[in-house]
Amino acid sequence: MSEFTSVEEDPDDDALSIAPDLLLSFWRLLAADDESEEEQGYHFSSVLLARPGYYDTPTQAAERLQESS
Repeated sequence: MSEFTSVEEDPDDDALSIAPDLLLSFWRLLAADDESEEEQGYHFSSVLLARPGYYDTPTQAAERLQESS
């Protein structure tokens, strides 16, 4: 994915990677999270696709609203 866009690790969650320019978020279960016998951490368990502004802070959201009006 990083060949096409920037990908950042979430500073609060090592299992979460975010592609902010695409509004995509990928999450995977890590072995430390669960004691299951399945192989973990080799694939993503969920993907989030969000609308523009999803990652905005309240200040950024207010700025975005003012720009659009």
